[in-house]
Amino acid sequence: MPELIYTILLLFLPVMICGLLVFRFKISDNKLKLILAFSASYLLALTFLHLMPEVFSKGDEKIGIYVLIGFFIQLFLDYFSTGIEHGHIHIHQQPKKKIPVAILFGLYIHSFLEGLPVAEVMGHGYNSGSFLGFKDSMILGLTLHNIPIAIAFVTMLKQLQIAKNSAIVYLILFSLMAPLGVLCNELMKQSGVANIDYIIQISLGIVIGIFLHISTTIMFESSNNHKYNFAKMASILLGSIVAYLIS
Repeated sequence: MPELIYTILLLFLPVMICGLLVFRFKISDNKLKLILAFSASYLLALTFLHLMPEVFSKGDEKIGIYVLIGFFIQLFLDYFSTGIEHGHIHIHQQPKKKIPVAILFGLYIHSFLEGLPVAEVMGHGYNSGSFLGFKDSMILGLTLHNIPIAIAFVTMLKQLQIAKNSAIVYLILFSLMAPLGVLCNELMKQSGVANIDYIIQISLGIVIGIFLHISTTIMFESSNNHKYNFAKMASILLGSIVAYLIS
């Protein structure tokens, strides 16, 4: 139980706090793009270095299908969310002071799905010779991924002139989605749901597909005409190095 609370707090608090800071400070598009590039490369490195070896080590030949399904699930969610998971804001066709329900749906489902397989790695201890364990690097990856999304999300709500109290409620709900996914999977494990280990493997495969879609899309979209300047290249390289060093 303490480990579960620790995981939920690490997924919730940093995202919530960074989202709230947008009400007080403005983050430039260039700075947001650098944060996104770093988080995307971290996620991509985490996927290749740990998530894919973990899920394919089980010897299930069908797991690649779920990776592909995850990729297309994110493509489908992009249709509703308009790509805010990439840190991009598209509100020119959204009416002012009206809640973008489709965007909320896509964003919340996206975050919930990402939280599901964390239960798979919660039992992993620290890796020999590493700064953080597999579990901690996964949690850090989700948090780093959701922080710029929270910033873009609150920025969008402000631009739509949504009342501040309502915007905070929507931010709280978003910040809770990944922890809710963790809690849901953990409850299934504790209640003895049949084939839970296989269900978790499927959810991990799906999230790998989501991560592959999100990370590659962010790295391409964070560039101008698909050309990278030094700062973006450095952010991408740093994200990969950090993922390698601390996990």
